[in-house]
Amino acid sequence: MTHSDDLDRHVPLAPHSFQILLSLLDRELHGYSIIKDIETRTGGEMVLGTSTAYAAIKRMVESGFLEEASSDSDEQSGGPQRKVYRITEWGRDVARAEGLRITRLERMVAEKGLLDPSGVPATGKVAP
Repeated sequence: MTHSDDLDRHVPLAPHSFQILLSLLDRELHGYSIIKDIETRTGGEMVLGTSTAYAAIKRMVESGFLEEASSDSDEQSGGPQRKVYRITEWGRDVARAEGLRITRLERMVAEKGLLDPSGVPATGKVAP
């Protein structure tokens, strides 16, 4: 099995899984920070519950997309240690494959004139 075959088995990604990978592309974060980053970056379009986020993170660690970076205590609050996650090279490969898939879909949408250039549904082009 080639590397490409392995990638094909993992895409398309669930939207929340792709968003988790995007959150970790340029930094290490703990689970709650991932949740907040996704909410902020998507303008509130995607708000993950903690159980959804942590279950996805667990699956992504098991799949090798993510790994624990370190456990730091929250010194300001005296709170419990938090698991910090980072994306692996395999996770970056999967994120790239999903990004490419989405880019191809965007091209198809544009070619069919489904949306006008501003992203608003095009009028006058109704499917039969």
